[in-house]
Amino acid sequence: MELKQLKYFVEVAKREHISEAALELNVAQSAISRHISNLESELGTALFHRKGRNVYLTTEGKHLLNVARPILEQVDQTLDYFQMQQEVRSSTVMLGYIDGAVGQILPQVLDKIETEMAISIIPTLLKAQDIKTALASNEIDIAITNEGIADAQFEHHPLFEETYVLYGPPHHPLMTVPNPPMSHILKHQLYIHEPVSEDFKTYLHAHAIHPVYQCKVTQFARFILQREKGFVVAPSYINLYSHTHQWSKISLSHTDMRKTVSLVYRKDYAHTDHLKMINMLISHLQQHATYH
Repeated sequence: MELKQLKYFVEVAKREHISEAALELNVAQSAISRHISNLESELGTALFHRKGRNVYLTTEGKHLLNVARPILEQVDQTLDYFQMQQEVRSSTVMLGYIDGAVGQILPQVLDKIETEMAISIIPTLLKAQDIKTALASNEIDIAITNEGIADAQFEHHPLFEETYVLYGPPHHPLMTVPNPPMSHILKHQLYIHEPVSEDFKTYLHAHAIHPVYQCKVTQFARFILQREKGFVVAPSYINLYSHTHQWSKISLSHTDMRKTVSLVYRKDYAHTDHLKMINMLISHLQQHATYH
């Protein structure tokens, strides 16, 4: 039994006329007759009484009609649902991003794009190692990540460099040396102010002379600096200065501890209606990052 057979059957039952049903369905009368005949053969019973040019439901036909209508209605509702979801999906962009500087500037950028375009962007925070899988599975449409994705099916657009800084007591000799090498920094007690990329954390833990501790709260990092418990490595966009204490800060951009933040998307996603949005996203993120 096929849905097409049920659809033809219901239309004939409603009109009690095969030619009128064929006209409504825009198919050949012979095609409808053949499908009805196949359906009767499959069910092993007559569904219509033929009287002249008209047809009337048999008892079995009436029973099938009661069963067929809810089935077809359910099919229509299901199709309507997925068509609606497709329409919503086409006007909605799922954007995955990593924790870091981009999270500080993304809200302003998305607000501007949504104001200028009839599109809804839904941001979701992901781990860097999950970005590629989320893109490949269509869980997200666009990603902003500092992890390189070596795959020909993705398009990459560099946005800005994510760098780190070292905070410490202004009187300490380390803080008076321009561009101190990492080998010198690793000799001292270090605290990591999250978020810091996983490979950077791994490097610090592996090469530092002393155990490396982590913190996620700016207040706690300031406490460490105030009490001179050690040096704090932090993303450059995090400001650890306070009104009462001014520690020294050294940029670590001269080291290998920096990351290129890029916008990544599947090449098959970049249709004409998405290119404008993608270009706006790239342009605004680069512009905001410059002045951030």
